[in-house]
Amino acid sequence: MLKNFELSSNNGTPDNGGSGWDDLVNYPEFNAFRNEQAKGHEKKLGVEVMELSPNDNLEQLAEALYLVDQYIFPDLFDNAEKAKVLAKELFSDDPDALFSFKKTLVAKDDDGNIVGAAVYRDSKCTPWDTEAVRQRFLSTGLDLPAQFDRANEKYMKKITDAELPEGAVEIEFVGVREEFRANGIGGLLMKTIMDDFGYTEAHLDVLDSHPGARRLYDKLGFNPVGEKFGNYPDGSEGVQHMIRRKEQ
Repeated sequence: MLKNFELSSNNGTPDNGGSGWDDLVNYPEFNAFRNEQAKGHEKKLGVEVMELSPNDNLEQLAEALYLVDQYIFPDLFDNAEKAKVLAKELFSDDPDALFSFKKTLVAKDDDGNIVGAAVYRDSKCTPWDTEAVRQRFLSTGLDLPAQFDRANEKYMKKITDAELPEGAVEIEFVGVREEFRANGIGGLLMKTIMDDFGYTEAHLDVLDSHPGARRLYDKLGFNPVGEKFGNYPDGSEGVQHMIRRKEQ
């Protein structure tokens, strides 16, 4: 365990787990999944932050990641149920890999359930191996997701190919399960990465369609760097790179 926290519920700006999700009215499958996850749950405020373990409930982790945004993980997994199977094949014992157990933090509630997760990388990150992921996914007996190649080549490989300065960290994905949002869990995970591991600066990207995430990043001291660029999935979605340096 890294830290034990008692969090206060926040009825103001929503905690979107670092991903936003302010306006998904055009994504009915996503909204249906979110609403189903939120039914009949009370918020639990006591959380522990720790590294992900192979023994953790990766289905709960998959729930958090699938809600990161409306592009990456739906392309990588096809749907939320398939994600619960394929996510188990995504994580690696290689400490420098994207989706390593070592560089994935999870927040757990008092019952040991994963309520949120953050995946990050640093300058030592190993290149993405699409073919290795393909074989691991096929080993489950499931068909490859329809957008498997796009998810791996356009998103994941692009992430690991981007160089980071020595001492820098890039926070790639922060997800909080729907019923645990508005408790500051996304921000807590990000602050743990930024403040506890000796990194001198933190990088991330934020989508135009996620103004809630942008507000969180502004609050945490991130500043926009460079011009916005197009990415998901046809270049029409604006993306802003942001950096927070240690002295801030």
